[in-house]
Amino acid sequence: MNKNLYLRLIFLITFLLLGFYNSYAITVGPAKLEYKVDPGAIIEGKILLINETAYKSVFVPSFEKFIEVGGEKKFFGGEKSELTEWFKFPNEIVLEPQERKDVPFKIEVPKNAPPGGHFAVIWWGNKPVSEGGDNVSIITRAGILVYLQVSGDINESGKLLNFNLEKNRFLFWSLPTNFLVSFRNEGNTYLKPKGDITIKNIFRKDKVIFGVNEADRILLPQTEDNLRIVPKFEKVPFAFGPYKAILTLNWGDKPEVVQSSFWFFVLPIKETLLGILVIILIYFGVKRYNRWIIEKYSSK
Repeated sequence: MNKNLYLRLIFLITFLLLGFYNSYAITVGPAKLEYKVDPGAIIEGKILLINETAYKSVFVPSFEKFIEVGGEKKFFGGEKSELTEWFKFPNEIVLEPQERKDVPFKIEVPKNAPPGGHFAVIWWGNKPVSEGGDNVSIITRAGILVYLQVSGDINESGKLLNFNLEKNRFLFWSLPTNFLVSFRNEGNTYLKPKGDITIKNIFRKDKVIFGVNEADRILLPQTEDNLRIVPKFEKVPFAFGPYKAILTLNWGDKPEVVQSSFWFFVLPIKETLLGILVIILIYFGVKRYNRWIIEKYSSK
């Protein structure tokens, strides 16, 4: 088969297939809802839905439980969250093409709600619709994460699992930036551990500072993760000699605070070799100069 004819055939088949489908997409906001409430509380709010397509569509909400494993969220489609009964939404929302709408909701927390964290994802997806019996809609959905803490016997226990440099090295050719902070949530509610890593020299003067979990990463109960480290400087500064890294981490409403530290050594190889070369040149230059002086005055 001629190559050009083959490409035209593929294009025609693709075009015909696309003609049988209406592509649906939805944008929701905010990305997460976070509340700390008392039993029996009633919360009212709004979320934003946007129909990003050129088709009128009907969108409906649904709830799922989720957990985090190794920093990745795992959803359980077959397990409904207790938040399903607490949230009050319209049964369905009809949106015209490119229409955006603020959708009101209410959260009715039961008076006997268990204390601690309650988590779910609210999926907003379009209903499968058949238009004229020919076109078939593609079901898509977008989610909003819900983190809700009910007051009472709250356990905000957490544990710093590890604070070090990757591969546990001690010697570096430049100031390192690959710090590792591992944290475990051992309580019954969600935690957002935050803090700083301060690098000090042997004179206890600050060299640089790193931010820990400045993006407010949330850890669910009985999960652990590596917290993101962000340098608070544009360029890695020159460093030479021993330095101490000091971590200060806090979390919870109390808050709880933990500190940890370790030493490392920076030996900038290029600068060090250049310095040694300069010293050698100065040494032999001075030595040769002294010899010249001695020979000069000895000949008189």
